[in-house]
Amino acid sequence: MAIPVIDIFAGPGGLGEGFSSQFDEQGNRVFDIKLSIEKDAQAHETLRLRSFFRQFPKFKAPDEYYEIVRQKNWKSRKTLIDGLKKTFKKEWEIAENEAWHYELPYPEEYDKKGIRKGGYTESEINLRHDEIDNRIQKALAGKNDFLLIGGPPCQAYSLAGRSRNQGIRKEDHRVHLYKEYLRIIAKHHPAVFVMENVKGLLSSEVDGIKMFNLIREDLSNPNSVYPDFESPKYKVYSFTTPPESFENGKPVYNSGTDFLIRSEKYGIPQMRHRVILLGIREDLDHPKKYLKTKDPVTLKAIIGQLPKIRSGINRQFNDYDPSEQYANGKPKRLYTNLIDSNELWQAVVKKQVQKLKTWGDLPLNGLDKSTLKIENGIGSEFVQCASTIDEGPSELRKWFLDPKLDGVPNHESRSHLTQDLMRYMFAGLYLKKHNEFPRLKDYADHHTDLIPDHANFKSGKFTDRFRVQVADKPATTVTSHISKDGHYFIHYDPEQCRSLTVREAARIQTFPDNYLFCGSRTAQYHQVGNAVPPYLAYQISLIVKSIF
Repeated sequence: MAIPVIDIFAGPGGLGEGFSSQFDEQGNRVFDIKLSIEKDAQAHETLRLRSFFRQFPKFKAPDEYYEIVRQKNWKSRKTLIDGLKKTFKKEWEIAENEAWHYELPYPEEYDKKGIRKGGYTESEINLRHDEIDNRIQKALAGKNDFLLIGGPPCQAYSLAGRSRNQGIRKEDHRVHLYKEYLRIIAKHHPAVFVMENVKGLLSSEVDGIKMFNLIREDLSNPNSVYPDFESPKYKVYSFTTPPESFENGKPVYNSGTDFLIRSEKYGIPQMRHRVILLGIREDLDHPKKYLKTKDPVTLKAIIGQLPKIRSGINRQFNDYDPSEQYANGKPKRLYTNLIDSNELWQAVVKKQVQKLKTWGDLPLNGLDKSTLKIENGIGSEFVQCASTIDEGPSELRKWFLDPKLDGVPNHESRSHLTQDLMRYMFAGLYLKKHNEFPRLKDYADHHTDLIPDHANFKSGKFTDRFRVQVADKPATTVTSHISKDGHYFIHYDPEQCRSLTVREAARIQTFPDNYLFCGSRTAQYHQVGNAVPPYLAYQISLIVKSIF
């Protein structure tokens, strides 16, 4: 019998994908996701479609699914997805029941004027809790020993978020959303739980209290927060480090960093550092296994063979209009809107190359002689191609590839300012020469035209505002910020002079190529950035299986 899984704060399903990708010797899934709860509508669409995919044996999803993946425009997919509901009624109904578009409740919030800006009243919270409990009980169908997984929203704990907000405010509901996770533990008593959060959780404080220590204590004893549920206690372990000792049966660790997983040590092609906790009900034994380190995987190994595409162009910055000002008092910028085409792109890039030739001694690597014609243009929601990966560990190649898929989805570039294309090309060439990415000072030292019109340029903050990814190292952490502008995620190939596509970010996050992200491109980036790497979750699932 498969181990039932409840996934809350599911996002696009990274944790769930890792667990559901473990098969036994007969080809059956070891873990069976019974319910995924996610509040974002487009992430929910992704979850539901992936749930439909899982209703079939490995690599035996119907042709209709692959036809959806092969659509070159995401809007065209919706009509085909509607067709699944009619052709595969049973499988679609299971997917509908599993992927639940729902928001876990939090107390109502008000702005400084006393106007309600979100949240729920006490009676609304109680009603929502009843709905959640009923759905969980129905999904589990009487099975008591289940796995709870999920990552409560982490913006309040992230280092960048705390910097913007000058610390953590106790009235920020995101600080306390872990209690929704805790309430489900207290009420439903999972055999094991896995909870993920950002590295910043280790250092965050509210009113002088270390949030990480508080959360660990609450997870160890859910009754201390929810005394009405008569919850069992839990032992909270690290996935990487055995405890130093035990105190009254509880594992003891020297430091919170023992719970930090540095993904690049475990075969993930990015330097993603996350806190992931393993909770085991007190009547069960402690883990016998821990994560095993693997050789580093470079960025080039997993995106270097993807189809080459060029950047798009949307507009050009011209000058300032001193007669008009923004709210911050700066003069209004004047732009010329451009109609993207291969010919326009070639003309713009040719001018850039000529400027770079006169500005310094960067290695142009033939850019000044090439026509820079890229056959795939800006790419699309599906790009047909043959081999897309021939480097890296064989296990990862198998993880990404699907023999029924003759290309990659979600591989379309953004449109950029012409001035940003210049910076992207410069960044790639600088990397080739110096084997490191340029800081803003390096842009300024090379030529004033490369200096971005950004408020923080002279302040010295965000010196890596334009960051090219290094080919022969794991990538930097993919976050939801990739949905904003892509400046932190510049492709290392100066010929393409663009930011990473959704598929390239998904490869860095180790989503299989047949994992389709739904919604607009911005929504797709956001989903990928918020996810747990599925291949890391798969390795974690091997430990969890041994406990069951």
